Amino acid sequence: MKVLLQRVAQASVSVSGETVGRIGGAGYLALVGCRVGDAPEDADRLAVRTAALRTFEDENGRMNRSVVDCGGSILAISQFTLYADTRKGNRPSFVEAGDPEEARVLYERYCADLRSLLGPERISTGRFGADMSICATLDGPCTISLVSETATAPAGSPRPVIPPPSISLRPVDSPETEALARKIAEEAWPSTYAGIIPPAQIPYMIERMYSPEAIREDTAKGAPFFIVEADGTPAGVCSFDIGRRDGDGTAELHKIYLLRQYRGRGIGHRLLDEICDRLRAAGAGAVRLRVNKANARAQKAYRAAGFAKSASLCTDIGGGFVMDDFEYRKPLAAAPQTAAPASTTRTRHS
Repeated sequence: MKVLLQRVAQASVSVSGETVGRIGGAGYLALVGCRVGDAPEDADRLAVRTAALRTFEDENGRMNRSVVDCGGSILAISQFTLYADTRKGNRPSFVEAGDPEEARVLYERYCADLRSLLGPERISTGRFGADMSICATLDGPCTISLVSETATAPAGSPRPVIPPPSISLRPVDSPETEALARKIAEEAWPSTYAGIIPPAQIPYMIERMYSPEAIREDTAKGAPFFIVEADGTPAGVCSFDIGRRDGDGTAELHKIYLLRQYRGRGIGHRLLDEICDRLRAAGAGAVRLRVNKANARAQKAYRAAGFAKSASLCTDIGGGFVMDDFEYRKPLAAAPQTAAPASTTRTRHS
């Protein structure tokens, strides 16, 4: 993975005449290229290096300040031509450039990392895969190339520490958010269930569970949908019982999916805590969920969050498909009550 950093005084990017990203003041125009074999760790390390690199002048005119130190911003643009091979002939070869879908995930992870490191208001982006026009005022000029091979720490060293993003849940309550929830599912499901369920089952279940009609029906029954936002950017989708319970007071967590670029950042664990807190506040005594028996990664995450296997379930969902799952369950202890301090103030009754 490569990042070409150009120090700028201002920069903007447009698509078909529409400005889609802009930064003003000191900062970087970051051109981001991915190659075959790049991994999320490459994006993480390059994001940390981007934030820490000292290329901005201090009061003595020396390059001694980072983009973080000077309060700068970053405009990050995807750029597969960074992996052009010009060793043979005059026509560049791009065989080293990564698969577009894999590259998009890594580019978006790099941008997500930067939002956590600098703050979402200081990061702007282009539009992946689009024909873009870039306008920038270069400062210096100062151009630095970062590559993941040299940014990678020695084998066995810990991954770079990136602050966790802020998490919020945005209700799915409009045609716009319904379409977004489905789009997230269409991106998240193939990587979640690859090798676990038949490929034809994925679009069947998405249509069954994420059509506007299905979302509205579940919401009306007390299980609303939410867009999971990380630093203000859509990162996943979830749905859980707010207005309905089993006979014993248990609520069900129906759906929780994150986009690939947001996995491995601790978001899932924090999201589970947030959902459990909301259900506890709504009076639920326990929460249950279903997870595919072959989805070992998800089961490990649920156990780490305090869930325990409670049942084996197999449900015919039509279309020649079944949901072959384990049920996991977690009790929700009541939040501790803080005793009110003694007071001599009299209560006024009306």
